[in-house]
Amino acid sequence: MGFGLEIYLIFDIKESFDEYLELKNRYLFDHRNGLNLIMTGDDYVDAGDEERLLRQIEKVLDVDLTLLDFWYYTEEYEGFISIDSLYVKLVELENALSKNPEFYKKICWGHDIEEEYLKDTFLRDVRFLIERLMLNLQNGASLVKYISD
Repeated sequence: MGFGLEIYLIFDIKESFDEYLELKNRYLFDHRNGLNLIMTGDDYVDAGDEERLLRQIEKVLDVDLTLLDFWYYTEEYEGFISIDSLYVKLVELENALSKNPEFYKKICWGHDIEEEYLKDTFLRDVRFLIERLMLNLQNGASLVKYISD
């Protein structure tokens, strides 16, 4: 897909690169393939747009995704946030996605993201992030921040 900013997670304790690669390969995770669009939209101009992809997903699933909003995060936190808080939010999102597998049909955003990402890959990416956060918690991390290239 390749739209939007590339988003990376940085932890307060050095992440094991080998564990990250194994997890990334197991989940076929590509940080440029949709999750970045949910977090950022097409660009910074989407920051306050109530119809951007993130806000549509929030409305359809009735889940507050503020912690995944890159623009809100950079304005409000500009640093690390609690892994526990993000973990809880991702588990809530995972549950909502599992209960509403056809939610993507209520999303209208473009770039074929509905059929090409939301339908088949979004839940897998959420599960990847949940497991990645757990691995880092087990390795002693407690904080995470988002950065973009």
